[in-house]
Amino acid sequence: MIKHNKSWKKYTSFTSSLLLSATVLVAPAFASETNQTQDVKIQNSGEYLLAQMPNSCRQVIASNGLNVRQEANSNSQAVGIIGSGRTVTIQSLGENGWIPITAPLKGYVYGGFLAECEAANSPPPTNCRSVAAARGINVYQTPSSDGETTGFVANGRMVTIESLGTDGWVPISVPLKGYVQAENLGYCR
Repeated sequence: MIKHNKSWKKYTSFTSSLLLSATVLVAPAFASETNQTQDVKIQNSGEYLLAQMPNSCRQVIASNGLNVRQEANSNSQAVGIIGSGRTVTIQSLGENGWIPITAPLKGYVYGGFLAECEAANSPPPTNCRSVAAARGINVYQTPSSDGETTGFVANGRMVTIESLGTDGWVPISVPLKGYVQAENLGYCR
């Protein structure tokens, strides 16, 4: 029994080492995307070159919110609206005034309605909620799961509520307009 236990420890030690080596050597290859371009500024500082990545956080300054488009033009279909004061994550500085964003929705917005994010950590708006359902949630046209769905919002995504709702249903306006079950929402951080 003792001999079997020693060989088992050697086997688990060897397997753990092999797994750790594979993780360390293979994971970086999967962690980066080679086809994604980033705007990087190179600054000469004496004998070293410093790479500076631009800040990817922007804040919506359009008072009525900002349409997110499928393509980089005003004739493209809107995929949603991001409320005034909300933050977005830009992918790059874009072209012709149109900025690609990756969060809270993926698409294009007109850069004239974005400003640098505020440096202070201001609390999220009181009408901000986060989807807290592992599989995401359906958005319904009416406050009933028997009604038609207007779409789906993934877990962890932010939604804008219109009111606290009634009977367990909350009306939302961003990223889709409709109703969701209140039990699937948490507060934004």
